[in-house]
Amino acid sequence: MRSRRRVFASLSSLVLAGAVVAGTQVGAAQADPPETTPGGPWGEESALNGVASYEDMWATLQKLENRGAIQLEPAPLPTNLGREIPVVTIGDGPTPVMLIANQHGNEFMVSRGMMDLIQQVAGSNNPETRAIRDALTVTIVPRVNVDGFDGEATDSRGATTPWRQNVDPTCVVGCDFWLSGRGYDINRYHSYAESAYDNPYAEGEDTLNEVPEAIAMRLLWDDLQPVVMVDYHHQGTYVDDDGRMITGSIMWPNATDTAAELGISDEFAQTITESQRAASVMLQAVDGYGYANITRYPSTETPGIARNAYGLLGSASVLFELRGGIGQKSAGYISKTASVTGYELLKAVADGSWETADLSPIENIRERGDFVGDPRGE
Repeated sequence: MRSRRRVFASLSSLVLAGAVVAGTQVGAAQADPPETTPGGPWGEESALNGVASYEDMWATLQKLENRGAIQLEPAPLPTNLGREIPVVTIGDGPTPVMLIANQHGNEFMVSRGMMDLIQQVAGSNNPETRAIRDALTVTIVPRVNVDGFDGEATDSRGATTPWRQNVDPTCVVGCDFWLSGRGYDINRYHSYAESAYDNPYAEGEDTLNEVPEAIAMRLLWDDLQPVVMVDYHHQGTYVDDDGRMITGSIMWPNATDTAAELGISDEFAQTITESQRAASVMLQAVDGYGYANITRYPSTETPGIARNAYGLLGSASVLFELRGGIGQKSAGYISKTASVTGYELLKAVADGSWETADLSPIENIRERGDFVGDPRGE
């Protein structure tokens, strides 16, 4: 790894991070929300019906392993509460692909989508799924932030899970994206340095990273060296210029300044193109679904974010943010969007078609529109 000068997140990024609680921008809905199409549904983020608990997730996955459908093991590091993060491997092909979800504990419908994807790829024996398993080694982490989802914890404000951060009420160094009395935003602490234990917000090369979930994902990446890496999240409710609800937003690596500091601008430019081809496959996967309305995610260049860190390390990397904060009323299409986009990408990587995917969907993608709060005032 080339030596580098640490590139810190911009002040605006830090202000934004401080204004984000449970995945929704504080104060973003102070004005009267515009009319939307559809006019809902709305629901509580904490509506957990249909989303597997920590124990149920492990039990379901262990049944699949007992049938020989998957390999199941814990991530390289446990969480601060001593819980294991489930890591699923499907297939034994020469091309590695890695998908992770639910880095933010209150963004949990995507974990349901990954569980559906696991059962689809591992449980079916049709020609498509056999081709995926023969061509790829697929690693899926359906829930990275197991503590922030349903860990037995109470923060310094008296709140209980699910919440965005992990569980770590103290911070020693690199506290840029740490919420006092609660924990870290896992998706800001992925090392892009030589060591998986490097803290992106401490000066120089170090081993000061205090976020075990992020370190564990990097250690997995080191072991797998995936060709493609996908990270699934939730965002709030946004609308396009026509007032239609945006059901998802997509983005690829964009930490170009950091790449320049590392002396890898040319390599990173190629990685961006490869990432955009993977994103194009995912966009086209849901193009025919009437409920899907996907835009470009307005992301920052913060290098410790998963899509940037793994892009800097050389993997084609995609962030997919799905509409969140809607409870059960639209859980089906949210989780389906995650599983459908993941499945179609796996098919395209398995047959190699992703390498020549049409980039026009990326070139023509719209920017994400305005944030919309719940008009019921709840």
